[in-house]
Amino acid sequence: MQNKPEASRDKAEISTESIKQGIDPSIGDKINQLRLSKGFSQRKLAKLAGLTNTAISSIERNKVSPAVNTLAAILEVLGSNLNTFFSDDWGQTKAQVVVSQDQLIELSDPKKNGVSLKQVYNFAPTRNLGFLIETYQPNSSTEEKITHEGEEIGTVIEGKILIHINKNSYLLKQGDSYVIDTSQPHTFINPTSNITRIVSAHTPATY
Repeated sequence: MQNKPEASRDKAEISTESIKQGIDPSIGDKINQLRLSKGFSQRKLAKLAGLTNTAISSIERNKVSPAVNTLAAILEVLGSNLNTFFSDDWGQTKAQVVVSQDQLIELSDPKKNGVSLKQVYNFAPTRNLGFLIETYQPNSSTEEKITHEGEEIGTVIEGKILIHINKNSYLLKQGDSYVIDTSQPHTFINPTSNITRIVSAHTPATY
């Protein structure tokens, strides 16, 4: 849910030859697993690799196949390289049934904006759903007008949250839930002097 402005330069070149031959579905899945194991959001990876968030999302969902130089740039940010990536020991971790608290992946920067977005990730190569445990410090908010493909459902388990969606605003209290189309610009704000906690699920899982 937490988003940063997209990089101005989009290096997400698409390999025409790769598309003709068919996109290797393992590429997007492996990049997604490597990214999450680093604790990077798609926005953070995109910024560090000089791409747009849309490019990273499309690659991870296997909608497009990255050119070799684009893939190399992504892997460099993730601490890998082409040889390792296409080998049998590229670093895949076995899917877990139980994810402990210290294994949650922080996708936000709580020291900067007071918002913690911790993802429950079990390293499963085929995930259809993402799950976040969100904590909003008093008077904190996500960045304005977040957009990402998909749908999100959440429930306020403590405190209150103000959600701006386009020109509409909704104030939710403990026990209230929301369902939003995340392609619509949205902002989450804790307007109170108390901590707010939310649990949310989103699809697609490549957030």
